[in-house]
Amino acid sequence: MNPGTPRMGAGGYPQTPAHVRPQNPNPRLSQDGKAKTTLPTAPETRTVPPPTSQPLIPLNVIDAPTQRFYACAIWVALLGWRFYDWIQVLEDNGGSLYFFVKWLIFDFFFWFSLPSLRIPWLELAPATVVMFWGAHAFWNWCLMFNIPVPWQGALLGIVKIFYDKELAISEHNVKVSSILHNSSLIMGKQIINILPEGSALLNPEKHAYCLGEGSKSKIATIPIYFNATVPIDVELVRFDLDSNSQEVVKLSRKEIREIGKQSTRSIEDGNLGIYKYDVALKKTGVYQLNKVLDEYKLEVQRITEPTYIVPCPKAQVRTAKSTKCIGDLSNLTLDVHGTPPLKIVYSKTINGKDYGFHIQSLQPDGFSSPLLSSQRSLIPLPGEEDYTWARSQSVEVRLNESMNTAGEWQYSIDEVHDAFGNVVTYLQPEEPDAKPKPKYLYQNFVVRDRPRATIVGCDVRNPLKVAKGKTTRLPIEIGHPGRTPESVPHTLTWHFSPTDTLTKSGDHGDVIEVGTFTAKNIYDRPAISAPGLYTLKSVSCESCEGEIEEPSSCLLLNPLEPTLTIAAEEIPDKCGGNPIGLRVNLDMIGTPPFKLAYTISSDTEQVRREIINVDGLRSQIELTPRNAGRYKYRFRRLEDDIYSVVLPLADEYYLEQTVKPPATAWFEDGPQIINACLDEPIVLGVKLLGDGPFTLEWELVHDGKRKSEKVTDITSDSFTIETAPLSSGGEYTLALKSVQDKTGCRIFLKEETKISVRRGRPRAAFGVIEGKRRTTVVEAAQVKLPLRLSGEGPFKVGYRNLNGSVDRQVRIARSGNDFIEAKERGTYEIIDVRDGKCKGVVSPDAQTFEVNWFPRPELSILPNDAIQPADKDYKFVKNDVCEGDVDGFEVALKGSPPYHVEYEIRHKPKSGSGSVARKEFDAALGKAAVPLDTAKAGLYTYTFSSLSDNLYNDKRHSEPLTLEQTVNAKPSASFVKPGQTFKMCMSDDSPKESIPIKLEGRAPFYVEVEIKHHAGNLPEVFRIPNIQSNIFGIQIPKQYLKLGGQHVRIRKVRDARNCQQKIESGGPMVHIQLYEAPSIYPLEQRTDYCVGERIAYTLTGTPPFEVHYEFAGKQMKAKSQTTNFRRIAESPGVFAINSISDKGSECRAAVNLSKTIHPMPAVKVSKGRVIQVDIHEGSEVEILFEFWGTPPFEFTYTRSTNARKGQKSQVLETRHDISYEHSKVITASLEGTYEVVAVKDHHCAHSAGGAENSKGQKKLTY
Repeated sequence: MNPGTPRMGAGGYPQTPAHVRPQNPNPRLSQDGKAKTTLPTAPETRTVPPPTSQPLIPLNVIDAPTQRFYACAIWVALLGWRFYDWIQVLEDNGGSLYFFVKWLIFDFFFWFSLPSLRIPWLELAPATVVMFWGAHAFWNWCLMFNIPVPWQGALLGIVKIFYDKELAISEHNVKVSSILHNSSLIMGKQIINILPEGSALLNPEKHAYCLGEGSKSKIATIPIYFNATVPIDVELVRFDLDSNSQEVVKLSRKEIREIGKQSTRSIEDGNLGIYKYDVALKKTGVYQLNKVLDEYKLEVQRITEPTYIVPCPKAQVRTAKSTKCIGDLSNLTLDVHGTPPLKIVYSKTINGKDYGFHIQSLQPDGFSSPLLSSQRSLIPLPGEEDYTWARSQSVEVRLNESMNTAGEWQYSIDEVHDAFGNVVTYLQPEEPDAKPKPKYLYQNFVVRDRPRATIVGCDVRNPLKVAKGKTTRLPIEIGHPGRTPESVPHTLTWHFSPTDTLTKSGDHGDVIEVGTFTAKNIYDRPAISAPGLYTLKSVSCESCEGEIEEPSSCLLLNPLEPTLTIAAEEIPDKCGGNPIGLRVNLDMIGTPPFKLAYTISSDTEQVRREIINVDGLRSQIELTPRNAGRYKYRFRRLEDDIYSVVLPLADEYYLEQTVKPPATAWFEDGPQIINACLDEPIVLGVKLLGDGPFTLEWELVHDGKRKSEKVTDITSDSFTIETAPLSSGGEYTLALKSVQDKTGCRIFLKEETKISVRRGRPRAAFGVIEGKRRTTVVEAAQVKLPLRLSGEGPFKVGYRNLNGSVDRQVRIARSGNDFIEAKERGTYEIIDVRDGKCKGVVSPDAQTFEVNWFPRPELSILPNDAIQPADKDYKFVKNDVCEGDVDGFEVALKGSPPYHVEYEIRHKPKSGSGSVARKEFDAALGKAAVPLDTAKAGLYTYTFSSLSDNLYNDKRHSEPLTLEQTVNAKPSASFVKPGQTFKMCMSDDSPKESIPIKLEGRAPFYVEVEIKHHAGNLPEVFRIPNIQSNIFGIQIPKQYLKLGGQHVRIRKVRDARNCQQKIESGGPMVHIQLYEAPSIYPLEQRTDYCVGERIAYTLTGTPPFEVHYEFAGKQMKAKSQTTNFRRIAESPGVFAINSISDKGSECRAAVNLSKTIHPMPAVKVSKGRVIQVDIHEGSEVEILFEFWGTPPFEFTYTRSTNARKGQKSQVLETRHDISYEHSKVITASLEGTYEVVAVKDHHCAHSAGGAENSKGQKKLTY
């Protein structure tokens, strides 16, 4: 043996191959004469030589055990797939060469590729591989050709465990075992129990109940459970919670009858023995069952645990003051009523944020209850009942917490619990229209900020100053830490001490007065007038005392009233010594700044009022009137920063003076620079002052020359100087030299005015274009007529069009080389011109300019017999043409060549959206040809909307020229489904197949069809004239067809408009195959079957086949890949095969093969339910058997022991019976479980183990 071969160990698996040590060359003999091999000493280190062959997949990628697992998994997957194909072969009841060859190939690839992977332990020798492959080939031969072998049945049973589905008549895979072992065919059991004496129990779940406010109902519904009894009398005893007195409550006859009905309903529902009845109680108290009598007037056993019906717990909030201040206590009381110990759940909401709280174990002082004792027992001894501890009691809960957050607070009661777990919930309604929460369940508080007050803008160093006897507002500022409520009233108090009582340090002295004021809002301030020290002491807002912040004191003073002292001296004239005014010194005492008001009156002027502003205590003013006369000055009022004093009408505030000012003169408009025109005089006004008559001298200075003029004996106080026309341009100066009045005192004057005279007059004339004052332009083109202007702009040029309708137009020119925009033709004339200041002249030889227009191009259609004018102007209609024909027309052009024509082609098909195309062409001559578009059918409209020539390129036409033409579509014929293969049968009774074609055009149509046989014969032409519709079905006579294949195509189509279309070879075509029809035969001649049986047929023709049949009123279609057709009957009905077709011909042969499928018989015990009946010893119970199927019915039923926990039911007896109707009733008085195990009708039989055919080999026995 090769030393490298793995050896089998004790477990039957070899070890993983590794390096093998060499055998000892000197073995010792053992005592029995046999050689004994000694193990060599293991060296400390040994180099392992590499193995001769490594796996194809390295072991560091996938280890050896995992590779072996994957190989085995692939073999198992192929095995499962093989079994699936085998089941298909069995269902077809034949063999399959395809499956056999398929698995030969799959096994070959698997077994011959496995050694090449070199997986450890799976390195098979070539002979082993051939042996395994041969074994699988033999196995495939047995399976795929359905050759019976001894182990086939066992193998089929194993496979059926994992795959037990067959194709049913409904063409769905169904599980055969679910049909044969249908548990719904035998349903129901009757269980009879011999019951002991009955019992009654009140409220076994020990629920607590409450009545009153907070309860959903005015009554409490308490269940009484009855077991194995129907009572005729029920009494309850009630203990009053307040007085502990007893009261017997007896159920009425109506309630007793309702208990009997409830017992009957429970029997019908299968709940035998135990049922309940709900008793409605309206009073609070403790209830117990007192007496229960059954129908034999025997007292029924009862459990007398008490049931408590107490008043529902409730709570309310005692109303408290709703306004609080920050830092106040809530001081809120909750009154809780119910059976103690109580629990209350309430919520506190602060500015919309919710906080939940609960308080439990609420009970009065000294309260004791069995619910609180460690040995809890609620069942007292008879005669010692005392339930007064369960009465409703009141507990007061005080909530006293500091309210440190301003805003809206709300305390709301949410839940109340009593000792028995009764809960009353007061939910806040979420819907806006819902009923709001009662007011006694919540208390709202408004917690306000405490106000703050201080004095601003006033203290001891910066006192308030007020006139004596006047009032002012104490500058108090009121605020809050949060948002300040502006309209909330505030109450202020302060201390006041007069000025003469203050201490030396400025504090309050011994005399202190207390003042109060209620401010309507935060801007309302108290009025004060007495001088002294004011100190704020308190501020409050809505009963909330506030805080006084510094500064809190204000000093009020009354300053002295202002006084005025006046000292005046005359101002003399230097020439004549006459007084010309007064210089007044003002000395004032008071609080600056001052305002001094005085009036001025004279003989010649009205009284006027003047005001002087003085910032300091002294000032000086000069009173110098211009006109002579006697002037009176009266100082009327003196104002300082505090007072406004009316000065008395005393002489000390009165001044008077006679003023004689010297003569003077000045220009009325003052000194200025005047721009004058050439050859025009200048007129200026002069004002004179003094005692007339006056003598006035002036001079005109120009180019270094002076020209003086003098006018005497001027009696008025104004004079007008008018110069001679200024004929020379340049700068002039007009100056007043002197003036003299009757006093004879000549006064030198400095008044002068500058005059700037233009050196020339403005002038206007037309310029030239190309050396002429005449131009020709295209129509409506804007031409700029050049202007030649001289002067100082801007210029205003008046002009007109002698051929136009407007008399005069004005052009404002900004420069001397401007233009006039001319848009109309005619002769333009300049009327006048004026620059910025002076009127100018027009040059007579350049006064006019002539503008003319070039003629516009024209387009027209040349006359033609095929073109006719339409009803509208500029619209023509051309004769109709067929699609694809060549057509056109000619147009005539006038103007300045070359021409550019643009036109629009609007195509409107009969269906779908239209299209618009724009085209253009150029023409050098006066005539051009326009091609017409006939590529697509429809209405074509040619609109010539733009014509331009060498001059006009504005794409405008006086009226669009339109030509219309209708292009008729070529008729078309096409197969509805090109490329389709039509399969026809040679049988005469087969319907003729129509080849649908679709035609487009105007009927009637003429169509030629070409039929070409695959045998290579010459094609035949089939002509179809006079087709009156657009959809037509071609029925080719069978004399044009032969067995086998041929193709058909359309050669030509023509419509009523005489438009035709030829279809070239290679176009769409259809194929026709002519076949013989298939047939079908049943394997069995019987016509009656049961559900679960298989119906089989044999088919002739070319697979696959299509079998058309009717089942359960539905037309269905099935496919068969072999010549066998088999289906399992899953439901009853008539299975009728109507026709059959195969793949080769698809000819549908009509047949009439009918099979009747009968349903399996069914039986229900006690209406199909498991019903338990509890009876007393000696009573009887009726057991109802209901049957479905065809009578008569034979059935077998058993009585077995009732199932107990941990014990298996055993059959006690088996009985057989016959029913000729669909139902039967038997009576039973013995305890046990009654159920049917087998049933049979006229056709079929069924047992708990499966279905059997009544016509078959096995008969149902009992």
